[in-house]
Amino acid sequence: MKVSNYNYIIHKNSYSYWYNGINHTFFKVPISLGKKLEHIMNDNINMLPTNFCSRLVEKGFIVSDNTKELDIIREKYNEQVCRKDYLLTILPTLNCNFKCWYCIQDHVGSKMSVATIDKVKTHINYMINVEKIKSLQIEWFGGEPFLYFKQVILPICEYAQKLCAQKQIPYSTTATTNGYYLLPKICPDLVTLGFKRFQITLDGPKEQHDKVKFQNNCPSAFTHVLNNIEYILSNSSSIEILLRINYTEENLDQIIVEEVNQIISPQNRCKVRVMPKKVWQENVRKSRYESVKTILQKFHASGYNTVHFDAVNTFIPCYANRKYYNAINYNGDVVKCTASNDLYEKCTHGEIEPDGSIKWNHDFIKKYKMVFFENKRCLQCKYLPLCMGVCPRDNYTKACKLENVDFHIEDSLVNYIDTIYETKSVK
Repeated sequence: MKVSNYNYIIHKNSYSYWYNGINHTFFKVPISLGKKLEHIMNDNINMLPTNFCSRLVEKGFIVSDNTKELDIIREKYNEQVCRKDYLLTILPTLNCNFKCWYCIQDHVGSKMSVATIDKVKTHINYMINVEKIKSLQIEWFGGEPFLYFKQVILPICEYAQKLCAQKQIPYSTTATTNGYYLLPKICPDLVTLGFKRFQITLDGPKEQHDKVKFQNNCPSAFTHVLNNIEYILSNSSSIEILLRINYTEENLDQIIVEEVNQIISPQNRCKVRVMPKKVWQENVRKSRYESVKTILQKFHASGYNTVHFDAVNTFIPCYANRKYYNAINYNGDVVKCTASNDLYEKCTHGEIEPDGSIKWNHDFIKKYKMVFFENKRCLQCKYLPLCMGVCPRDNYTKACKLENVDFHIEDSLVNYIDTIYETKSVK
């Protein structure tokens, strides 16, 4: 027997925190016991009590001598790449009602045509009846997708929902939206169409948010959007909110918790997950993590779910690497990444054929079939199963993702484990 190469052992705050990267298993014990356990494991595994050793083997902290953990990671990666749960992102438009300074997208005046809507329906039919996908999730993106709810989202969702029901395939739909158009009048439709989650962004506390997102006919976008969220949560038992907090050095302020609490009622907070994200133009500062942590703790104490650690992937660096993931632009062009320039380039990377299949440009699609962690740096990195390598976009093939975040992995793991221990039984 031997110790796994992907154990992360952190001694902090009177506790010893243990996390295994391959199995995503964890526990914490008093620091004196943890240090003793670590010493025995590194010195002589055979000295461990039999029942405790068996438990560590079960959780992956100890593996057999012939276990090749890199091969396990490769196998899990291939399983994720090829799994037939289809995630389809659809962009009804690239236009938006706001002009956020940090947005990576050009706000092109655009709208998906009826002809393109029909192409999308044909593609969905092809994936269900020919590719035999196991499930379908449609993610609405933009631009602001709800600019064209009735014209684009509604007919496609109705078609997909009906077809999946006929074929007995699990179906769901989600959206990334600024939340401005999630008005009470469309709430019944959102429930009927099977919406499960909305990712909505706040740009700091009310004052800062309203400087980033503003319209002449809206006194406060912050208040307007949170009122929409409160109404949806109060009138649906199945919809959840992923509340993304875009932060900079200037807008990190604990007052945001109090301001959100004034609108989101206590009974609805358990259906909101708070996720902080550094604005990508902002420089990395590891010291900023403590401020983010404090805000998250206050949200958690108020009854919200919180994301303390989002660098753990399901053995794939990005959903764009998956075979059964695609994004269809408003004009019918098919791409793999919505965070790159692919949406705006004049050349067509992928197009929907008359039968609903996708015809790819070979030079474009081949980069998404590459295994980006098969390089010396990634293969030698102890955090490989948490990160799974670099971003497949051309501009990021040489950049380590973990160098562009405001947290140390060890601190995030500690907070993640503490949060789970507070809310659930020991895993």
